[in-house]
Amino acid sequence: MTLLNMGFKGLLSIALALFALLASPAQAAGAKFPAYNAKAGMLKIGKDPERPDAEIFHVAYTLKDAELSRRPVTFVLNGGPGGASIYLHLSAIGPKVIVTPGDGSFPAVPARLEENPDSWLRFTDLVFIDPVGTGYSRMLPGPDGKPADPRPYYAVESDVHSIAVFIQQWLTVNKRWGSPKGIAGESYAGRRIAALVPVLARQYGINLNRAVLISPAMSVPSLIEPFPAYDLLHAMTLLPTQAATAAHHGLSTITNDAAGHKQAEDFALSGYLTGLASLGRMSPQEQAAFYARVGGLIGLDPALVALHRGRVGEAVFATSLLAARGKVLDLYDGTQPSDNPKPEVRDGFGAMPRTLEVFSGVLLPPFMDYVRQDLGYVTDRPYIVLNLEVAALWDRKSPMGSPEDLAVALAQNTDVRVLVVHGYQDQAANYFLSRYLLEQLVVMPSARERLSFRNYLGGHMFYLRAQSRAQLYKDVSRFYEAAP
Repeated sequence: MTLLNMGFKGLLSIALALFALLASPAQAAGAKFPAYNAKAGMLKIGKDPERPDAEIFHVAYTLKDAELSRRPVTFVLNGGPGGASIYLHLSAIGPKVIVTPGDGSFPAVPARLEENPDSWLRFTDLVFIDPVGTGYSRMLPGPDGKPADPRPYYAVESDVHSIAVFIQQWLTVNKRWGSPKGIAGESYAGRRIAALVPVLARQYGINLNRAVLISPAMSVPSLIEPFPAYDLLHAMTLLPTQAATAAHHGLSTITNDAAGHKQAEDFALSGYLTGLASLGRMSPQEQAAFYARVGGLIGLDPALVALHRGRVGEAVFATSLLAARGKVLDLYDGTQPSDNPKPEVRDGFGAMPRTLEVFSGVLLPPFMDYVRQDLGYVTDRPYIVLNLEVAALWDRKSPMGSPEDLAVALAQNTDVRVLVVHGYQDQAANYFLSRYLLEQLVVMPSARERLSFRNYLGGHMFYLRAQSRAQLYKDVSRFYEAAP
């Protein structure tokens, strides 16, 4: 057993002694929040430590009077690429979060902050990281006094190494090398984590203990271009999400619960998959029966399902399910329909709600007050919540960060445990794809025991639902406190 693993066992005994009221989210809500330190600041990074060329903004929360050698620290990232960490910070796991209706919808603006009863700070210190080009993180001035070109950081591999360098620097500056270490990230950060787990171990001497992938988008076959007519994987993994979404709206033959979701998953892996593969061999009557069953599951007219030969893409589903009500679904959260500004459009993304842009505007005002007034970090530099230019310039050529990388890391690093969490009604990064890929790749029993999955009602940001966020807290706290 390693010292890092002993740290997690020690954490368990300390946590039980100090926070006996944390047995359930309801009890956690009534318990006094532990005293903590909060610090916002910059760390300089670069390929050459003697000549840094960029600086990364971060917010760190550490428990007061804790034994730091036993206290875990978790580094938190969002996705995009081009997204700052504000999403998870102020709506999911930080000590302060925006007040929401609790049903997955956004609050009215201006939003306000409240204490988060489900903050992960109760069981791990937290460091929220804004990669270069997001938040306040920028390039440093070069010899000519002008900021250097940031594009070298807008690539899969350089992005991963910049985050690794930051983590290495932060551990050194804050004297936390002896602490158990974790990493958590949302959406595209799933790919970052898949790359960071092995890279940190191989090149930076940092063996992680925990990794939490939140709505990870490590392998999204096709949100921009239609999937090929012969593709079975995309359609097969998307079907359970579409069935769960239809069930939420009362339009599916399954119920919106664990039993119903399993029914859709079982069909996706059996009758649906074999049906798609053998459509050309079916009689017209058999095809009609197949399309009727699929249509019943995902709430669509069998004629529309037949038109798409059983493979209903994200945009068609989102614009068709509630078309009779004049509504369009959100790709990120199928439980949140809105008025369709282009009801005539049924096969494109033009009518899709601009979820991330709208949510950015919800989060930024309370963050600006909080970072200045509560954290004491004052700058005239604009805080960039979602940098679309970064996403447009991003170099995705490197294979680094694939599901295979995570599988190899699980096999080679016996200290690390991985938890993958998703919302059932998320078409942007559907839960069944993550599960299918990782279950196919992580095959050795010892590695498989350290990989677990949890799903929740809601979409990409399922934590905007009060019950789902509370369950996430409960699941992750148990994940951290579990004996190695």
